[in-house]
Amino acid sequence: MRILLLTTLLALTATHLVGCAGETRAPDAADPAKPFAFSGVTVIDGRGGAALTDYTVVVRNGRIDAVQPDGTVSLEGIEEIKSDGKYLIPGLWDMHAHTFAESAIFDLYLNAGVTTIRDMGCSAECTRQLQRQRKLSTRDPASSPRLIIAGPMIDGDSPYNGYASHYQVSLSTIPEAISLLQDLNVDFVKVRDFLSAEEFNAIADAANKAGLRIAGHIPTAVRAQEAVRAGMQTVEHEGSLFGGLLLAASADEEQLRQEMLQYMQEAVSSGDVEELYAKALGADFMQRLVRSYDADKAADLIQSFVDSGAAIVPTLIVQDPQLRSSNPVFNGRDRASDAEMQMVPDKLLAKWRKTAPTYVLDQPFSAADHAAMAQHYKLLMELVGEMHQAGVPVLAGTDASFPDGTPWIWPGYSLHDEMELLVKAGLTPAEAIAAASGRAASHLAIADVGTIEKGKVADFVLLAADPLVDIRNTRRIADVIINGVFVDREAIDGRLITALAEYQ
Repeated sequence: MRILLLTTLLALTATHLVGCAGETRAPDAADPAKPFAFSGVTVIDGRGGAALTDYTVVVRNGRIDAVQPDGTVSLEGIEEIKSDGKYLIPGLWDMHAHTFAESAIFDLYLNAGVTTIRDMGCSAECTRQLQRQRKLSTRDPASSPRLIIAGPMIDGDSPYNGYASHYQVSLSTIPEAISLLQDLNVDFVKVRDFLSAEEFNAIADAANKAGLRIAGHIPTAVRAQEAVRAGMQTVEHEGSLFGGLLLAASADEEQLRQEMLQYMQEAVSSGDVEELYAKALGADFMQRLVRSYDADKAADLIQSFVDSGAAIVPTLIVQDPQLRSSNPVFNGRDRASDAEMQMVPDKLLAKWRKTAPTYVLDQPFSAADHAAMAQHYKLLMELVGEMHQAGVPVLAGTDASFPDGTPWIWPGYSLHDEMELLVKAGLTPAEAIAAASGRAASHLAIADVGTIEKGKVADFVLLAADPLVDIRNTRRIADVIINGVFVDREAIDGRLITALAEYQ
């Protein structure tokens, strides 16, 4: 009975996401190397500019061979797929995810049109599994999204003892940590909050010598301006749970920093993470952080990003106070009615309904605490908008994980929510799509994918409605293509039936 119900829900979800336009016809599955072309399509190329209407996009051997106006390119020997006025965007990127190498999360992402994931940290063994999956993808391009891998997260002495995904270092063990990451063949080094200034600078130096960039949280002991100027490629979330960007923009920065460092040291000594969260996210500290906001200091912070070239991945969706409810309304719609929510297993949904109203990071908070967090979020949203206007790259990420993660955040589909929130913060719909495609690729210096241009890898999402009119139309998915191969979304539905039934 449960399997039958889940089958029905997945079918309804696919119908809802596609809308009434239906799917296009994929090329002959027996010959995936056969060239094909979309004609009559509107191209939104992932660079943030205007759309190209009535275009033909030719794909040959997994790459884009032409992007030209209809009727200007020969289609002899090429299978033509008439798009009937659909919209072609690049395959989407989630710049902050935690997959834990679960195959189900790969399927969820692909079904949602996400063809590249930046995995922001897991254990050494998990990292090896991700590397095996990356190799498999070279033989079977549609088996998972493209993976960009952090490996174990580097932190100083912290209360997170026993977390396999955290590698705690001292000055003397930093070379050992960097060596491990090199052995794991990671793409960058993720740093976290408890590093001392000396440890952070030593890691930045060692990573640079190893040919690796650093990204992640700004350690509380380090001024944000100094962190980005030391070479951080991206800053995640609000910078850190323990101060972050709003600490850097506070008139009382040093006083609040020393107070937070004291809280953190107490947690290291006691091992009590819950008490640390209570202080760091409680109304008292949050209100003082917001009230001491200094526009001149914020301008200096923004300039440090501009000068250094660092980007921000704000993961607005995971912090949005709209979702801290047992029955949330997200941007004017009933969250539980969203198509992807019909896939969420009942046990997980019940847990979300119970914990979302009062819990953050599995810790209880009062109504006053949540009100202060909401004020903090509003100010952060404004700061992100100002950073974007100043030219700081703002990139799309969600902090989604599986099997549970944050309430009301579902892997893959939450990226569409994040794009909505980026538009709310001040990006245009075209810029939000670029934040989740071309701009993400260019910021990571990955040159051959991310935009719809001749010579690039053919990663596409074909949409049934115009996302530049309404960014929510990125959910109206007709087809997903990765490396020039059409994703078999019906087969994915079948695998998800089995995978998600385990959590019912």
